[in-house]
Amino acid sequence: MAVCTYDNPSTMARECWNDGRLLCHYQAILLPPFAKEPIPADVFFFGANVGEWHEGRIVGDSSAMETSDMSQAKF
Repeated sequence: MAVCTYDNPSTMARECWNDGRLLCHYQAILLPPFAKEPIPADVFFFGANVGEWHEGRIVGDSSAMETSDMSQAKF
């Protein structure tokens, strides 16, 4: 099982990936240092809790963003 969290500069969103599937994403404006208040813990996915936004940062295994099943591929 491959998992990662990616601060994607092209979407300006923090993305959480698992084995080629996007689990959740949060717009950068909702994250520190941009946010005025933190996202409430009961609605904030624990995998996205990796600190302040850093454009392009990947935490975990970057292969988690790759799909090995062609039925999930987007063309």
